[in-house]
Amino acid sequence: METNKEKTKESNQILLVIPCYKEGSRLPEFLNGLCKIFKNSEIPVSIITVDDGSGQKEASLMTSLIKELQGDYNFLLDPILLKTNQGKGGAIYSGWDYANKNSFNWVAFVDADGAISPSETLRFLKDATSENAEKKICLWSVRVNEEGKSIKRTAIRNLLGNVFRIIVKCVFFIPVKDTQCGMKCIPLKAYREICHRLTERRFVFDVELAALLTRKGYTLKQIPIDWQESPGSTVKLSSAIRMLTSLFIIRIRLLFNR
Repeated sequence: METNKEKTKESNQILLVIPCYKEGSRLPEFLNGLCKIFKNSEIPVSIITVDDGSGQKEASLMTSLIKELQGDYNFLLDPILLKTNQGKGGAIYSGWDYANKNSFNWVAFVDADGAISPSETLRFLKDATSENAEKKICLWSVRVNEEGKSIKRTAIRNLLGNVFRIIVKCVFFIPVKDTQCGMKCIPLKAYREICHRLTERRFVFDVELAALLTRKGYTLKQIPIDWQESPGSTVKLSSAIRMLTSLFIIRIRLLFNR
């Protein structure tokens, strides 16, 4: 089997990371659809999955799935298998660190649950190929009922999302309507500028990422997308409390580390 280094060509300008934690039941359908749609496009992308310490069974399932698909999709790289759980942000940054050692212009991620469809992922990443990676522009997916976009989620998730959005706006002054949507794409040079400052790995890594990018003068270009809550997704009160706690820890850290 070819190594990742052999498969990574200079023309593959975007590295798309799919962070996974116990996604063995949902990843196959989503990844299959994603590979099919990118094979028929001209988007210069490489895709890499990262297992976030899900255990040996999940790691084996991912490895087998990737090997099966690589025969048809040469832009699908060998998976990264983390031994311990790092959190969603940690899994994404592990993938982006791979890009940092190879020839890419952009780094991106999309959630594995399929809430964002392969077709929406393709449409979103087309903006990266239309932008110059040397510009200070980052692409931010947002869930807003505008421009004909369809947002389908439960009432409780919608309520908690709105409350979280208001808190983030008041505390961090980040100029986006939705910091938490599961797809983003930034210039690799932007990641290189801030990676040493990224300490949040779990619930609200997106907020820290956005705050540091704006501090460096990057514009967060909002792209409305279709989004549908995936079966199996849950919202726990304990998670919401941890998210709020993490927000204020990040805020204090940013205040004292300018």
